[in-house]
Amino acid sequence: MRVGISIKPVLPLMEDLQEFLEDIFVELDGMKDIEVHTNDLDEFTIFLLNLAKNLKIRYSVHCPHFYSPQRVNFCSGSKKDIENAEFWLKKSIKYAKELKSKYITIHPDVSKLPKEEALKILEKHIKNNLKYLNKGQKLLVENMPGEDYPLSTPNEFKHFLKRFDNKVGVCWDVGHEIGRFKNQKFEFPKILKSKIKEVHISGVINFHDHYPLTKGNLNLFECIESLRKINYKGSIIFEIVTKNPIDIINSKSEIDRFIRN
Repeated sequence: MRVGISIKPVLPLMEDLQEFLEDIFVELDGMKDIEVHTNDLDEFTIFLLNLAKNLKIRYSVHCPHFYSPQRVNFCSGSKKDIENAEFWLKKSIKYAKELKSKYITIHPDVSKLPKEEALKILEKHIKNNLKYLNKGQKLLVENMPGEDYPLSTPNEFKHFLKRFDNKVGVCWDVGHEIGRFKNQKFEFPKILKSKIKEVHISGVINFHDHYPLTKGNLNLFECIESLRKINYKGSIIFEIVTKNPIDIINSKSEIDRFIRN
């Protein structure tokens, strides 16, 4: 297992992205995974490519979603939303190729349609774009934190993934599972096993996520054990909202206690 960071939650709070990331990667040995959001890449692509070259960084790409300024919804049936989703997914794949990213993550956001109709639209978006992936690249679908989303439980994912080949996997968001079920049973690894290709993690307080791992009541030991039991070797990406690099450094120290045991 490898630990990394998502830039998106900290980006609006930082005055200097370069300084922030240099502080993180100079301080933290072995932290080489970064998740970037497509809608930020127009501005930062050259910088990120240089960072990858200098520090051996591995990237994954996260497509904009319904709560982004771009209002991307892969489960909406409106013509405008379908065209918008197609545009951003293709753009995400384009940037993923430039950054040599293996994974592109998308959200199955809330739809006005019945769930099965929403899933058919999501399925079509995915199948329309699989041909654009390079060898070894995958589209990942992230689990969502509420019952009103088309995909929020491991069994829903298990059935949905039968529609695809091995180019489609799961991004397991730990905080989203906790928010969905209001417990910490960590069912996604038990049921989906090797379908999980990337993990999002943060501290959780009152079933809300994006806190540092040093805050809240996340059972980090059981979470990591659930991944160890499926022999998970991928990245665990911090989705932590902070403007203080110390929160990332302390979160890395906290998770290392369990990963390295």
